[in-house]
Amino acid sequence: MRCRMLLFCLVALCLPSADLTFQKIGRGPGVLLIHGFGGNKEVWTGVAAELAWDHTVLSVDLPGSGGSPGPSVVEGRADFGVLAKDLAILVRKEGLLPCLVVGHSMGGPIAARTVLEDPGAFRGLVLVDSFLSAIPAGWVESIVVALGKDPAPALAPFMGPISAGPAQTERLVTDALKVPVPVLQAYLRAMARDPLAARQAQLRLPVLQLAAGPLEVDPAKAAATLVQHGFKDLPTFRVIHFPTAKHWIMWDAPEAFLIAVRAFEAGLGR
Repeated sequence: MRCRMLLFCLVALCLPSADLTFQKIGRGPGVLLIHGFGGNKEVWTGVAAELAWDHTVLSVDLPGSGGSPGPSVVEGRADFGVLAKDLAILVRKEGLLPCLVVGHSMGGPIAARTVLEDPGAFRGLVLVDSFLSAIPAGWVESIVVALGKDPAPALAPFMGPISAGPAQTERLVTDALKVPVPVLQAYLRAMARDPLAARQAQLRLPVLQLAAGPLEVDPAKAAATLVQHGFKDLPTFRVIHFPTAKHWIMWDAPEAFLIAVRAFEAGLGR
């Protein structure tokens, strides 16, 4: 990666919503990068450095990450609607229009909600091994309860199966433990609700899912997966699979990840 060459254009900012901190680097068309559960803006360090050669890249800390205040919470759930409004305001304030938005895991539905808040501000949506549907409430609540008892032993079996190995799991758990437990619980409970309120058809911009693991060759199973993940009603949607990557595709296959994102972006004007 060519990070050292970007020092001249690095601007670290802590603006404008009380709940959002971010880093802004580069110059060119806008890209907003949104991390997933338990993460922070640093998960995008390598990707942001590469994109910043010809883009203005804004990597955010979701509320509660990076030492920032936690999110707005309603009935124990993080309010994705409030967060989406803050992100849409940030994109406009930072002059990123029209913006490409990239969301990893939980960051995907948050990115989609942000587009719905201000459709004119965005030109494309990239979901990184993500979803636009509710996660089963029973499964979520079991993790919430375990976190309340002892967070480290609860996070390791949660992160381990979707990581690329013990070292990556350790990093993920270490980062997640920096987020207050009530914040982690609030985000988990938010994911047990339909994040888009069945508004997928209103996402009229192109949507790309970058999926970890091999392509499902059984058409029936592939169709069922689209429904399960909330992709069925998207007007413009495609999937690219990364057969050898795990959940953090941008770490496991960074070059292929960047190629896919740039190719998707190149087709947005067609």
